[in-house]
Formats: sequence, C-alpha cells, structure tokens
Amino acid sequence: MSDGSFIENPKFATNKKVRRQLRIRQRRVNRKVKGSNNRKKAGKRVAKLHKKIADKRNDHQWKAANKVVNTAEAIVQEDLNVKAMKSRCKPKRQKGRFMPNGQSAKRGLNRSISDASWGDLFSKIAWLALKSGKPVLSVNPKFTSQECSACHHISKANRDGEKFICENCGHIDHADTQASRTILRRANLKFVSKDIKNLPADCGKVTLVRDDSASNGKQDQGKNRTSKVIPEKRILFEQLS
Repeated sequence: MSDGSFIENPKFATNKKVRRQLRIRQRRVNRKVKGSNNRKKAGKRVAKLHKKIADKRNDHQWKAANKVVNTAEAIVQEDLNVKAMKSRCKPKRQKGRFMPNGQSAKRGLNRSISDASWGDLFSKIAWLALKSGKPVLSVNPKFTSQECSACHHISKANRDGEKFICENCGHIDHADTQASRTILRRANLKFVSKDIKNLPADCGKVTLVRDDSASNGKQDQGKNRTSKVIPEKRILFEQLS
C-alpha cells in the first residue's frame, strides 16, 4: 500500500505442502476404477481439500479487506483485466513446427494469480468501502510499475526485480510500494477538511449530519427530543477534474 505496509500472500493453493497433497489425492482418484464407490470416496477427499483451501482464502481476504478499508480514507486500485492476464501465450510456428512460446513458464504465473484471487479481493474491498462511505476509484494500470513517483520517468530499466531504481533521478524504493504511490497520484485526490455537526440522540449514539446547503447542519430529532450541537472535524474528499 502507499503508506509502505504490505498484506501477506499466504499462497494457500500454491505452497509446496498443499500442492503435494493435491497431487497425491488426485493420483489416488485416477488409480480407482471408474464408477466405483472407492473412486467416489477418493474424489470427495480431493473436494474437501479444495474447499478447505477456498475457505482459508476467503477468510484471509475478508481480514485483508477490513484492514485496507479501516486504515484508509480512500481506496484506489488498478483497473486490471485479470482474465486477460491469465490467457495462454500465442503459439509460434516456424517451418510448419510449433516452437517454444513461454507457456510452460507462464503456467506457474497463472496459477499464482488464480491463487491470489485479485478479483474477489477487489470485490470485498469495494463492498466494505461502500458500507463505510469511503470512495473506491480505479486507474489505468499502464506503466505503474515502471514509472518513478519522484520524477515521473518511465522506463523498463527502472525495475530490478523487487527493487525500483530510477535511472533518471536515482530514486530507490520497493517496487510494489513505488507502484502504489504512482497509482495514488494518478487518482488526483484532494483532501478537504470541513466542519460537520454531531447530534447525540437519547440512546447515546451519535448521528452524523452532512454539511451541505440542504441540511444546514440540522436534522429533525422529533418533537420530544432535545440535543446539543457539537462541532467536529471530519475528512471528506473531492476528486480533482
């Protein structure tokens, strides 16, 4: 994230232990006679393992989404086309023969993207942000990992694995943190402080009233209710044109 913090990727389906368990259980299914009860039992064991992985991923994503929404006042994400990112490499033919096209190496990347499940994570963050009244924006992901947040220089040579070293100004940072700050800058957010009034109800809870011309900082509390108006500061957002 743009503040320098990270959310761990546990790799529930792609770590060494789970992949070995999946291979063993799937191999047991293939060795059973088709249509037999033993094959059905072995298939249920594979399904249970897949469900366990999915439940762990779902729980982790909800916790991560809560962390993002609770610690941020605005959420800006890349408008990623995850389905296209997992597409197969185009085949290469030379003199009537198929040549290596890098699909074997990309298969591991596709598996990692599916395991991380970015689309589900973005949906959970958007849902929690909607409930909290926080804005969620999407920006163009083009060159976010190659653009320097200090001088805005774009070059492939800026990336060195997980490190980001700008060849123009010499700025050094973590590649993911650097990209998140570039994404935040592209959102063009301006933080504005406005006065807002709280109206404590009889039950002791506080009701927030919007500070606009329509409400004028007042809210109908009923005929039999009396309340004291207490000014308070709250951070609101305006997107720059």
